[in-house]
Amino acid sequence: MTQPDMRSIEVAGIPVGYFVQGEGPEIVLVHGAGGHPESSFTNLLEHLAQSRTVIVPGYSGSSFTPLPEEKLTFELLTEQILGVIRAAARGPVDIIGFSTGAVIAGVAAAKEPELVRRLISCGGFLHYRQPRQRMFVRTWLRLADADANAFADYTVMHALSDRYLDSISAAERFQIRIGLMPTTGLVALCHLVNDMDVTEYWQNITSPALVIAPKEDHLVPIRYARQLHDTIPGSEYVEIDSGHLVPVEKPAELLKIIDEFFAQPTP
Repeated sequence: MTQPDMRSIEVAGIPVGYFVQGEGPEIVLVHGAGGHPESSFTNLLEHLAQSRTVIVPGYSGSSFTPLPEEKLTFELLTEQILGVIRAAARGPVDIIGFSTGAVIAGVAAAKEPELVRRLISCGGFLHYRQPRQRMFVRTWLRLADADANAFADYTVMHALSDRYLDSISAAERFQIRIGLMPTTGLVALCHLVNDMDVTEYWQNITSPALVIAPKEDHLVPIRYARQLHDTIPGSEYVEIDSGHLVPVEKPAELLKIIDEFFAQPTP
């Protein structure tokens, strides 16, 4: 497999980092709020880069890209992803977003449909305005202020299915937990999720779209994925037996779903 080509582009005065790997039709992978470009897709990259040019950006709050001085907005994060696509791609791209990255990918597809050939959302959502969602984020932010270890434990418990969490070793749990400590970037993204609602964007998506719904998702329960599917005109829908971190729990099954969707002829 080819080595990643590290690059950067400036968007609204912020250097946005990304890397490119592989050769072929271009695909963009957009990580979630608790993830980072270099670590979110280790279970997917080798397969995808065999036949595709894989573009992996890091938006503000990730290890690749600093936060803005002003309040973080989804409009800024979307412009960062679109800026990377314009700089790195030769034409329309397939884009896969995970969790918060799915939200950003969907907004990008709605704003610039000529840049997005097909869209996959995995663990995505329209907003965090329902009572359960708001209680979850309030608790998340309180734990970030009060106890970083409790914040990480709380996140791991919701990001992984019960079955998977109980099956992995203490060392594996520790590695996942370390990556979910409450950094300044992650806390800023939690505040952003608490305030956002992208329904008006998603109902205007025209690209062929697939919603992947993890059946054991405690972070974004499956009814929110169904709501997302109902909002996108003509979208496809598939459920997967996994917790929220599908690339961690079920990478082979996820890749099969991705390959099958992208093998369909585009309209």
